[in-house]
Amino acid sequence: MIFPVFIARRYLFAKKTHNVINVISYISVVGVAIGTLALVVILSIANGYDSLTKKLYSVFSPDIRISATAGKTFVPDSSMLAKIKNVKGVLDYSHVMEENVLISYRLNNDYVNRPATQTIAVMKGIDENYENVSGITRKRIDGSSEHSFVIMGEFNLWYSDVPQAIMGIGVAQTLGVNLNFMTPLEVWIPKRGTKVSISNPLDAMAVDRVYPSGIFSIEQTFDNNYFFVPIDFAQSILNYTNKEVSAIEIKIDSTANVSAVQKEIKAIAGDGFDVKNRYQQNETLYKMLSSEKYAIYAILVFIITLFSFNIIGLISMLIVDKKKDIDTLKILGSDNRTVKQIFYYQGCMIAIGGAIAGLVLGIILCLIQQYFKVIKLPNMFIIDAYPVEIHIGDIFLILAFVFVAGFAMARLPIWYLSKKMKW
Repeated sequence: MIFPVFIARRYLFAKKTHNVINVISYISVVGVAIGTLALVVILSIANGYDSLTKKLYSVFSPDIRISATAGKTFVPDSSMLAKIKNVKGVLDYSHVMEENVLISYRLNNDYVNRPATQTIAVMKGIDENYENVSGITRKRIDGSSEHSFVIMGEFNLWYSDVPQAIMGIGVAQTLGVNLNFMTPLEVWIPKRGTKVSISNPLDAMAVDRVYPSGIFSIEQTFDNNYFFVPIDFAQSILNYTNKEVSAIEIKIDSTANVSAVQKEIKAIAGDGFDVKNRYQQNETLYKMLSSEKYAIYAILVFIITLFSFNIIGLISMLIVDKKKDIDTLKILGSDNRTVKQIFYYQGCMIAIGGAIAGLVLGIILCLIQQYFKVIKLPNMFIIDAYPVEIHIGDIFLILAFVFVAGFAMARLPIWYLSKKMKW
């Protein structure tokens, strides 16, 4: 064993002359361990929420979305769609029509009679392929086999020739929708190209009825704003006689290169269309999630740095405590460089020991939560426990910072006191 390392190890575990130095030694190791543990656990939870949010958005946001660069709608070209369908990696596509509308709902029957409730929501007209493109009818994120994202009723767009609606739970709660009663929703929207008459403003409004068949719960943004209807119903009330659509949503094979498929579809669609992947559709969300993680990391790094200052105090007191030993080592032939290495290696051992202890404990806690779901989340449907996801890149990043911070803190007192003591 290298001589400075041997002496440093003996100094680390041996009982010091002053008991306070022993206490600071323990505090230094525990402090680094706690900081490392906190980094592992909190970053893993942030990764879990990040992954969960992206999965939830993947339920609603398609892999690829084609929309017009100018105007709100366009008429799909059959030859373009045929070419897109033949692109390697494309599984299916769906036509959608989106528009903001006013919904009115009133329960008035033999059992309940109450005033009408109203809300503004986004009407999303979808075709029969939409279930193949989106994940709204697939099983829950946590893998449960007993629930889908449709939490009440069924995902049915038609009952015979009667159009039906599937709405977010937030929209349903605002309106007070009860699926047990056959009460329709009234959908109101201004007629395109019609001027409002002061004497009778309702003449400028188009209105139609659709019956609620189901309620979904995905994520608050969608739950509070969206409801699905047949695309034929949406095109009819909006008076789009040429079967215009707002967008074409495309499902991509999970093994395909999304960027390559997007580029090929863009070449087919041409300059008149925006072709966006899921990240581009939700760019603000993805940037926010990334910024949150960096902010968490910065805060925890600051905390670890504060804990690491204990190493400065420990090494300083140890050098003073071992002054006689230093003189003895010099008499025995040790040079100044060897003496400095002894105390530097001791600081490094504290940083490494605390980092490894914190890392191991943090990973164990995260694995327990991941597989046994010890800490629950109340009043949640999608998940019932804190999501945790360990990323190997985060582990290496944490170790790198803790080692750098610990080694730097070990050097500072040695550099300063060696000048003061002239060795």
